[in-house]
Amino acid sequence: MLVLNRYLAKEVLFALLAVVTVLMLIFTSGELIGLYGEVAGGSLQVKSVLTLLGYHSITNLVFVLPLSFYIAVLLAFYRLYKDNEMIVLAACGIGQLNVLRALWRPALVFAALVGVLAFMIAPWAEAEGEILIKQAKERSDLDGVNAGRFNELTRGEGVVYTQEFNQAQGTMGNVFLQHEWKDKSSIITSASGKREINPETGDRFFILYNGYRYDTEYKTGRSAIVKFGEHGIRLPDEPELQRPQLRQRAMSTIDIWRRGQIGDIAEIQWRFSAVLTCLGLAVLALPLSRTSARQGRYSKLAMALLIYIIYTNMVSVSLAWLRKGQISMWLGLWWVHVAAILLAVLLYIEWKPIRYYVIKLLTRLKY
Repeated sequence: MLVLNRYLAKEVLFALLAVVTVLMLIFTSGELIGLYGEVAGGSLQVKSVLTLLGYHSITNLVFVLPLSFYIAVLLAFYRLYKDNEMIVLAACGIGQLNVLRALWRPALVFAALVGVLAFMIAPWAEAEGEILIKQAKERSDLDGVNAGRFNELTRGEGVVYTQEFNQAQGTMGNVFLQHEWKDKSSIITSASGKREINPETGDRFFILYNGYRYDTEYKTGRSAIVKFGEHGIRLPDEPELQRPQLRQRAMSTIDIWRRGQIGDIAEIQWRFSAVLTCLGLAVLALPLSRTSARQGRYSKLAMALLIYIIYTNMVSVSLAWLRKGQISMWLGLWWVHVAAILLAVLLYIEWKPIRYYVIKLLTRLKY
């Protein structure tokens, strides 16, 4: 049995590494497209993309790992059935329960890993991501400027456009700035500009060189044109960054447990569900992978994926019901996992003997 345990664990592990790699590439590419969309919209800096991508990848692991383990077990045992290795094991007196016990040990280790992610690491990554996004929204006006497009100032006081922008040095080329303050509107064009900090006062300035300034007063309608060689605009002080109000998914498990509201209970059950889903899918995967040599290797993969979709959707629906108070917290999400275990038990049962006895019983009742 020790040899069998190592052999099955190796087969599942190799398949798991391949599936996790493929799924993480898919999820990461989708996240990367979304993040660069926010960069193009000016709500996120380019330097924050990789950091946010790392945080989002950690949170995605909570969803990717259970599915990856499920598919890995299916693929590994599909091969064993296709190559008649399961038939050889059965001929040696090793039944499905023995195989299930051998599979149960790596499933418990994997579920423990998912539990650490769901209860500790993923909430931390979610919180750090929300803080980073909050800081990006409260950045100074010139920190998020993108060359070649109009960028709205953070306080809605105007727009700035630059044809060239060096993020490291803070220099710009061919600058257009439209700014409104008090009862005056100003339009400034210049050949170049840069950011500077006064070493004595610490004030931040935007210095423009070789340009024109067009001022218009709203009340009087008077306007003036000024040509300048150097023109400084004082930038507002950076706001003091405060820790944002975190969502429940980004709060630590201890803080959620202490509050004890209905939404907090739902969140804790959701994190438990990540662990239970790993175990439930591991139990379901073994009978679903049962196939014969004449059948295709992936003949039951569609049905297995359909069961996974129904399983996870029912967990999500139950979570929504629990948050709205439509079901009891004692029922919560647990009934979905119980139903999955019952389905697995039914799949483990040999149906031919049961069908024989049912037909025999119905025949006796008929006569």
